[in-house]
Amino acid sequence: MCYHRRTLDSGGPMTRTRNAILVALWLLGPAFLASPAGAQDEVRLGAFAPISGISADVAAQIKAGIEVAVERTESVPLGGKPARVRVIWYDTEGKGDVGLNVVTRALTVDKIHAGIGFLSSDVFIRVMDEFQKASTPVVACCAASLKIGDKITQTKAQYVFQLSPTVNDIARSLNAAVVAHVKPKKVVMLNENTDAGRDFSRISREWLAANARGVEVVADEFVDRGVTDLTPQLAKVKRLGAQAIIGEIYGSSGPVLFTQWFELRVPAVVAHMGATVSAQTFVDQHARQMDGAIVNNRWWPARYSEVSEPMLAAYRKKTGTDATNFAVQGHDAALVVLEAIRKAGSVDPQKVAAGLENGTFVTAWGTRKFTPLAEGHRMPIQTVIVQIQGGKKVPIYPDSVASAGGGKFVPVPPYAWEKK
Repeated sequence: MCYHRRTLDSGGPMTRTRNAILVALWLLGPAFLASPAGAQDEVRLGAFAPISGISADVAAQIKAGIEVAVERTESVPLGGKPARVRVIWYDTEGKGDVGLNVVTRALTVDKIHAGIGFLSSDVFIRVMDEFQKASTPVVACCAASLKIGDKITQTKAQYVFQLSPTVNDIARSLNAAVVAHVKPKKVVMLNENTDAGRDFSRISREWLAANARGVEVVADEFVDRGVTDLTPQLAKVKRLGAQAIIGEIYGSSGPVLFTQWFELRVPAVVAHMGATVSAQTFVDQHARQMDGAIVNNRWWPARYSEVSEPMLAAYRKKTGTDATNFAVQGHDAALVVLEAIRKAGSVDPQKVAAGLENGTFVTAWGTRKFTPLAEGHRMPIQTVIVQIQGGKKVPIYPDSVASAGGGKFVPVPPYAWEKK
């Protein structure tokens, strides 16, 4: 059962008669209820997302994914008796100060037993100490910064976990796909001059040095956010004879990258970390220029485990759309927390945190496990790489997903600008 913190009372468990519960079930549809009332007849799960603001569309995906996980879970045993899950929603607005305020309320007023959610890494880094001080387990579903895991290790934050794919996961998968399919001898790194961009470059270079020693990084280029002209960098790619451009230029600069690459007839495959250019709407708008490009799509609908297909079907029934990576990550964060509570048989924070750290979880994105505290409580994952073919995204990596989806890499050249 889900509540929005701004509209519903945040008091303790409400006692209902059996008939009232049955009526509620009939009216509200699938919910996570328990029969006995008492001091511990519910699990209070705090869910944090930018419900309002510029990222509200992504928050809606996260919210629906979490709701699917809760609705599909039959019971959580507490003290040998089944308990309902009460999801309380908190709107961070994507702002650090607001996030801190709602987290404080969740921990001190509503006294949640565990937290999930968070899209902005900046917001999560701002508030994660509060969960640790309150001894309340929290799983960040969608905040991807490497700084989160680093801070978890440095501060020995035993109650804080990062389920989201990180820059490591994204960069390594993309480089592996480039090496496997493009087989370049020379590559150029092209990223924005930001923390994330510098991380993408560093991790890519380290991965290539360790796993593809025959590949030379002939240039490592950085440009400003919002760049409107990439002519100097693309001309350098041509001059150096690189076969691939690896990195992430996105947002308003995404069209600049592909349009100028096309117009300058650069004989190198664009391999992009994803972000905004992986959206189907972006591909639709730039299908001709993107043809043959390789893009990190993060998630791809497939059977990663026995949970995958039922989750996807339930999400489509609920929303009328296919699940995005954010929906899946929200779902899986809720699933692992509820599973840790189930195995603990209580909401004792130490037992739940130990269950999260030591458990192996069957999620919609496969069978997964958090790394130890000394390694940042991260949950590494292979992200899915696609190639743009005729305006469609075709999975090409990892092989298991590509083969299941019938995906096959189309060799380049010919490049998009050579096709009529």
